Amino acid sequence: MKILTNQTKTNMSTLYDKLKPEYKKSLNEQEELYPTLVKGIKCALQENYLWSHLSIGQVRELISFTSMSLGSMSSYDWSYGEKLLICED
Repeated sequence: MKILTNQTKTNMSTLYDKLKPEYKKSLNEQEELYPTLVKGIKCALQENYLWSHLSIGQVRELISFTSMSLGSMSSYDWSYGEKLLICED
């Protein structure tokens, strides 16, 4: 089991860094209308390095600011967020 320490965190990208550009753009465009919600989502993404550390509510709120529907997300998408994140090789 890999433990996240301050040293390993500095070498990792946050979930916000990994978020696909079109979803960052969507969040930024809607921030004026929904400042509290968007700020909360951005903070959660900027403070976490692993998708599994987000709550279901945080993921649901993120999806609501995209062009995707909740029903289009498979259980794999919910578990790993690959539809929303840039995959690292």
